[in-house]
Amino acid sequence: MATTEFCPEVMYEQAAAEISHPGAVKARFYRPELDALRFMAFLCVFLCHALPFPGSGHSASLEGPAWRMMQALRESGNFGVSLFFLLSAYLITELMRREKLATSDLHLKAFYLRRILRIWPLYCFILLLCVVLGPFVSALHMGPGQISANLFFFGNWYIAAHPGSLLALSYLWSISVEEQFYILWPGMVKIAGRMGPGLVVLPCACIPLALGAIIIVVQRTQHPEVTVWLNSFVQFQFFALGAIFAFALRGKVPRLSRRTRTTFWIGGTVAWILASGACRVKAPNAGVGPLRIWVGYELIALGCALFFFAALGMAAKRVPKWASYLGKISYGLYVFHGIALLITTGVRKAAEHGAGDPLLAYAADRALALALTTLLAVLSYKYLETPFLKMKDRFAVIQSRAI
Repeated sequence: MATTEFCPEVMYEQAAAEISHPGAVKARFYRPELDALRFMAFLCVFLCHALPFPGSGHSASLEGPAWRMMQALRESGNFGVSLFFLLSAYLITELMRREKLATSDLHLKAFYLRRILRIWPLYCFILLLCVVLGPFVSALHMGPGQISANLFFFGNWYIAAHPGSLLALSYLWSISVEEQFYILWPGMVKIAGRMGPGLVVLPCACIPLALGAIIIVVQRTQHPEVTVWLNSFVQFQFFALGAIFAFALRGKVPRLSRRTRTTFWIGGTVAWILASGACRVKAPNAGVGPLRIWVGYELIALGCALFFFAALGMAAKRVPKWASYLGKISYGLYVFHGIALLITTGVRKAAEHGAGDPLLAYAADRALALALTTLLAVLSYKYLETPFLKMKDRFAVIQSRAI
């Protein structure tokens, strides 16, 4: 029978005792297995955008149950974004919890400086790239409204208001939602005064809040697969789940058997496929009611939780270094993958002359896009992001991953 134990990483009494040592608050908190899980989340999003979809020109040669299953898998890839949200909330909340234990306070100015130095350089670079190249490359053109929305981090609401429009790099909406969480959550924790069981009530309230948002949006919009998905109140439940796990675990990690972890991986996959295939939360014109959509979103949350616990606490020696590295640069992978797909798609279409297998060419195009995405992310991390990350570490109370 599989057993579950919890291994304490930093106990409350030990953390309090370490305050008197000058280097105590500089002890690192880093879990390489969660970086590997970040890479998995990115790969899900990449496959969602890379696999052929209805109307893409490749659906004519694909049909039947295999095609429907592939569409369910493709749509499930969207949920990698929700997994990103859960991981961000868990890590941010755990770092705040440790900071509170070590210093009896939360330093909001330092927190926001760290987030600015981590998120804004690459994000602003991409927006600037769209401004410069947009007049010449239609796929990168952002109108003033979209640029403003992205700059002020309400890009998700802008896209929700234009669900039928073709907008450049529309997947950047998730950065707006993540920044909204960063703006709200630390201040709420600060106001709470002390981190304890009472604070868990706040993230728990996000689940019925998400249900209410789903009911309202489904009844008032024609594209719920877009407008519900982009709604901040719906997505906040995944952040809430990560925060709840940080509070509940209190610095401990589960020791699970391989069989249990494998079961969790399978269970998470099944939950996501049911959310996309049975509940059809991301299917256009699905015509499903709010209750079914809400069940679908809770299945997404269940899948995220199962993936999280399947990875958390894995022995470092079992985590491939390449996977943890790619997770470390997953922000760049996420930002650049759309541009890489645009480039390789353009090359493939320019080279098409009616010869050869179009599906084979499509597969080669997508493989090349993944390689190009990785190259761009590696270069970005080394030359664009790292200088700012070094500055970011100066404001860290609890050190996290080494650069």
